[in-house]
Amino acid sequence: MRKYILVIIICILFCGCQIKNDMAEIQMFAMDTFIDLKAQGENGEKALLEAEKEINRLEKLFSPTIEQSEIFAINQYAAKQTVTVSKDTFDLIEKAKEYCNITEGAFDITIAPVVKAWGFTEEVKRVPSDEEIQQKLQLVDNNKLHIDKQNSTVYLENENMSIDLGGIAKGYASNKVNEILKKNGVSSAVISLGGNVSVTGKRPDGTKWRIAVQDPMNSEGYVGILNVEDTSVITSGVYQRFFEQNGKKYHHIIDTKTGKPTQNGLLSVTIVCDNGAMADALSTSVMVAGLQKGSELWRKLDNFGMIVITDSNEMYISEDIEDIFEVSDDVEYTIHIIQK
Repeated sequence: MRKYILVIIICILFCGCQIKNDMAEIQMFAMDTFIDLKAQGENGEKALLEAEKEINRLEKLFSPTIEQSEIFAINQYAAKQTVTVSKDTFDLIEKAKEYCNITEGAFDITIAPVVKAWGFTEEVKRVPSDEEIQQKLQLVDNNKLHIDKQNSTVYLENENMSIDLGGIAKGYASNKVNEILKKNGVSSAVISLGGNVSVTGKRPDGTKWRIAVQDPMNSEGYVGILNVEDTSVITSGVYQRFFEQNGKKYHHIIDTKTGKPTQNGLLSVTIVCDNGAMADALSTSVMVAGLQKGSELWRKLDNFGMIVITDSNEMYISEDIEDIFEVSDDVEYTIHIIQK
């Protein structure tokens, strides 16, 4: 479930202020996305160089297209043999399986064959036949993705099964970068991995980071600003990655039950959580699960906030982040507060 989303406007709204000159910055391209890293302090540059190296290392482990990667090996040896993997790969797959269970299958990394059939991970996008979709759906089964913690091995039970960590890998990478920042004593930083935003501490001027959440109905506008520190903000939307065929749009967020783009009325979901991997997985999960089940999941877990925007011009904000979200004055959505 790769995300090609740039749905958070992150040139940080400073109300006229600019990032101070002593803030180191590195820009790079990895994990199929543009990455921007900024950190303040005497160890800021050192920390970012370590972070850049770490992101490149993780990409070489997690990429399904790099032939030397561990994910490539797992997919290649499906139904043939177990694959011994690194701690990072094992931990991430273990977490992915956990989120699959928590979300009742809304998040499932074994959806990869279906996503590939639509061409969202390929050069050419296409609409597969219903028959092909049903065939690919038979390969989607979290229970047939076997992991052995003692031996650090992974095994796909059926031939032609495959996994893709694109829906969680960038969030995991942001967690690893934050560990590097803290190790180096960085107290103020902001990292953006293709729209997956994570902030450390506060801005250089001592105020909270201001992250604008894009309006899914207006690519040049935003629905509001989140005032945050030490957290991740990740958005999934149906409007950034899509193709058209015979006058109809098909977006990239695939329903794990139907094998087709979700059609539940949601345009975007923004998750606010101190765990990047969790925020990454949940943004997709709620998009797939829908507003009602997403709200139930929020009440059940009680460790993340969310903003949901629907195609009926409604915006739902969970009450735990109501105080840190400034709704834009010109927003035309009807606002609802999701309560416990």
